[in-house]
Amino acid sequence: MAWFEIDPMDRPQWLDEPEQKDVLQLLNSFIDRLDKMPANERVRPPAIKATPKQMPMLFVGGVEADLQWELIQSLSQRYGLITIQPNPKRNSLEPEYTNARLTFQLASEDRLRDWLRRPHKTSSLKQWQAEVDHLADSFPGDTERLRSRQIHIKGVSPEQILQGFIKIGTYHDRLLTLRQLSASCFCGHSKFLDGREELVKALYPDLQLRLRPLVVNVHLPKKITGVLFIENLDSYTNAIEGIPKDASNYALIYCAGFKGGARRIRNRAGASLHFSDNGDLDCLQPFNDWWFAATERDWPIYFWGDLDYSGMAILKALKQRFSNVEAWKAGYAPMLHQLNNGSGHDFETANKQEQIDPKITGCNYADQILLPAIREMTAFVDQEFVTE
Repeated sequence: MAWFEIDPMDRPQWLDEPEQKDVLQLLNSFIDRLDKMPANERVRPPAIKATPKQMPMLFVGGVEADLQWELIQSLSQRYGLITIQPNPKRNSLEPEYTNARLTFQLASEDRLRDWLRRPHKTSSLKQWQAEVDHLADSFPGDTERLRSRQIHIKGVSPEQILQGFIKIGTYHDRLLTLRQLSASCFCGHSKFLDGREELVKALYPDLQLRLRPLVVNVHLPKKITGVLFIENLDSYTNAIEGIPKDASNYALIYCAGFKGGARRIRNRAGASLHFSDNGDLDCLQPFNDWWFAATERDWPIYFWGDLDYSGMAILKALKQRFSNVEAWKAGYAPMLHQLNNGSGHDFETANKQEQIDPKITGCNYADQILLPAIREMTAFVDQEFVTE
């Protein structure tokens, strides 16, 4: 049969040739990643970057590497299994596949599994749902949220997990924080219920939880000329010491993760401000009054974090509580330079492949400069890169 007569639905015969074991391994690696990913969490299809570490068969040189690349290209052009995105910063003297991004097409999963003789793993979701239905009378509230998605704890059976949720009901007369309730019902695991408060409320509508104040670390200068939210601890402590120097005279706030975007962050009952002992506490009361919206100030407000999708998402969330916050150009400029020079790290290197593009933050600098650079380079730069 001529090459142009090959049906793209048919399994290519060359997959059985010993010489093509590396391409076969590449295809298996896509299925390996899918098998580790719950079907309802597939927000991004698996992708692999053509580097010497990830795809060594392309960097041996000579005719063999060229043949391997032709076969990989056929997986895109003839079989539609993957898409290939060339590296826009590739040196013209380098092979076209250098640092190219190979993304698997989820619509082709069943076909590839058939080719590789790797059927879908049997899901345990139906077993979980049947057990939830069996125990439904143990919960005074709605179990639909609990049954819709199986919950896992390493080394703990599904039955034990459900018994933990049932045990929550025995604490209805005690006012505990979510962390205390979690540790009491789930083998001492205090963080298990993090992000599951709505689930607990659905199961136990009348259960009262004690509010756990958010701790906010603040360093105050002698005179506040602006406010700077900083994502990471090392960068926050460096800024206290004057690195970078542009951070001087700013009230510095350590806002790990999405804490700064929490609804209760500006509520006196929901947040507790902790001030650095080597800051100037003369500004404490004016700052405290501004934070809890008792007074208005004309201080500019900035955010500085990792140059990645999560960092931009934090900025977006922060704008919900501090509407005039903007990305801090003085901090992001050296990181942006590093990224545009092709020296950022790819998504997989730092296990950030699950990060989701926030699309828009509401900050012009972030939306028009930073996010487009991340998308073009398909790479990130961590905040700790800035050390001077």
